[in-house]
Amino acid sequence: MKIICLIKYVPDTDQFEYNYETDKINREKSRLILNPDDKQAVAWALQQKKQDAAVSVEIVTMGPMKLEKELKDLIRLGADRGVLISDRQFAGSDSLATSLILANYLRTQEYDLILTGTHTLDGGTGHIGPQVAELLDLNQFSNIRKIEEATKEYTIVETLQDNRIFRLKIQNPSVLSLIHQMNLRLGFVRYENIDKNVDAQFSLVTNETLKLSADVIGRKGSPTKVLRNVVAKQTRVMNQVVQVDDQGIETVVAYLKEKGYL
Repeated sequence: MKIICLIKYVPDTDQFEYNYETDKINREKSRLILNPDDKQAVAWALQQKKQDAAVSVEIVTMGPMKLEKELKDLIRLGADRGVLISDRQFAGSDSLATSLILANYLRTQEYDLILTGTHTLDGGTGHIGPQVAELLDLNQFSNIRKIEEATKEYTIVETLQDNRIFRLKIQNPSVLSLIHQMNLRLGFVRYENIDKNVDAQFSLVTNETLKLSADVIGRKGSPTKVLRNVVAKQTRVMNQVVQVDDQGIETVVAYLKEKGYL
């Protein structure tokens, strides 16, 4: 079984540089982290590979060249291949142009399951998974909070929709968009693998390979027009202490249900 994870590195909400004159985040200078929803896709895929050596995992991301190191670390964690899609012509792509670029690459690949995150910290539109699936004519579903079973033929999942939980069986190949409430741990590169040479498992894909028209990529190919960005301010949440009694247990259960954990 081959799993492809579509991931995105987003500016760290605690360490990023914002240019208020151009109304843009400086992605080259800002610290980038793996998007929380996307991290679940990678963690689940690598977990399957540990359980079954026949599972193959490919990680694909689109972004600046500095992400090469991040991708290679995911290979050192256990992924079979890392692919960085990077080209100056792709700069400024909105979710539609980004989906077109990703789908154009995926058309050249074989896979049984495509995993990605539902939302990102720097946008949250939830468009990428569904749009990629539409372009590839694949089944898809978002807000996946649990994957119960996955084979080449189908995947059984739990999804959170409108505060209700649905259990679905989806025919593969498909695109599944996960949420961070899966609560899987990705882990760290082992000390002995920190300097492991994984160049043979890394690929750089540019528009020289994809051959997409400038009219459908980058800012020119992006119909979305952002009037103004708003930098969200983090607020400190007060901790609530409950007693270990019936009332305390009811409070915790109600909170977990509200957040979608139960």
